[in-house]
Amino acid sequence: MKLISKRIYLDYNATAPLADTVQQWLASGALPFGNPSSVHSTGKKSKKLVNDTSAYLKSVFGLQSHALFYHSGATEGINNIVKGFCFQMLREKSEFHFVSFSTDHSCVFAQKEHVELLGGSFHLLGVDKDGHYNKDSVIKYINELSGSVLINFTLVNNETGVVWKLSDIESIKDQTEAKIHVDAVQLIGKTDCSFELSSSIDFYTFSGHKFGAMKGVGFTFANEASSSLFPLITGGGQQGNLRSGTENTLGIYSLKLALKEVLKNYQPEVLKFEKEFLEKSIQEKYGSRVHVVAVNAKRNYNTIYLIVSDVKIDIMLTAFDMAQIDVSSGSACSSGTVKASRVLLSMGYSEEEAKNSIRISLPYNTEKGQAKSYFAKIETVFDRFIL
Repeated sequence: MKLISKRIYLDYNATAPLADTVQQWLASGALPFGNPSSVHSTGKKSKKLVNDTSAYLKSVFGLQSHALFYHSGATEGINNIVKGFCFQMLREKSEFHFVSFSTDHSCVFAQKEHVELLGGSFHLLGVDKDGHYNKDSVIKYINELSGSVLINFTLVNNETGVVWKLSDIESIKDQTEAKIHVDAVQLIGKTDCSFELSSSIDFYTFSGHKFGAMKGVGFTFANEASSSLFPLITGGGQQGNLRSGTENTLGIYSLKLALKEVLKNYQPEVLKFEKEFLEKSIQEKYGSRVHVVAVNAKRNYNTIYLIVSDVKIDIMLTAFDMAQIDVSSGSACSSGTVKASRVLLSMGYSEEEAKNSIRISLPYNTEKGQAKSYFAKIETVFDRFIL
């Protein structure tokens, strides 16, 4: 415990520690164990926690008219939407397309094989150097496709922190007949509009562990027109047959507890200021040796993505670890081996540049002045490799 308490954890885009309220609830031992589908009182206690959480989530995000279902996390949720769409089109014997972007998470990119195996077409659209797409080009591209179309948009990129405007996504929805899924995994506690969602979008997917809930639980909103989607997991018909299986009551209720804590403590203007202070401090000291990715784009308030030139990034990451600073290189899902970031390659960076990336992601409850102490620790590592 002593070692952990000394560490500086700056990898919040990978996962967040359990919220204090979640830890306290779990430690209390007063935990529901009944099956929410059971008709007896023990089961009804669990069912009430599930229902209370659902009502709370719909209220917070302003999506009362959407269906809501829980799953094991964003990877399952996205698989459910994409494959469910494919199965639905197969059942209707319709031509179908799935459209993804080159900067999407690997669980989106990995749908290609299955979409094509099921008879659909997979389309990968590019982005510019700042990680943005051209809205008019996307609309034109979609409208030239025949058949049904599902598009995935990543609202906040997990590597770069680039934010895509929800209003642009709404405009694409209005000007095409496509169904739209929004990957909102990195939204909560990291932008200026964490809880403002549009009811016109078909699907939104979240993952609990990104904002302090338990691992192994996430949730997806589906609008009324899309809630008849063919389910990926079938069985007892729980959750309106959108996702069968006994609900994870503990995980589900932890979503409510963690989100309430974010709402109570999140100060976006403080987080934005501290992130910009840290980023500017790094730029001013190390100059051209450190490049900030997507510096001209609208980015979230917690992510600094750097390309460090002329270093062995795996050794540098080890040095950070030994200095008790937790940072990452690109997406945590591909960590363990240092390889070129697919996201950076798609943004036009070279193979060497795409290998030499470091991501710093701050907690949503960063306090005033904290970035100064972060920089003091970070520069002890940077100085060894750059100066």
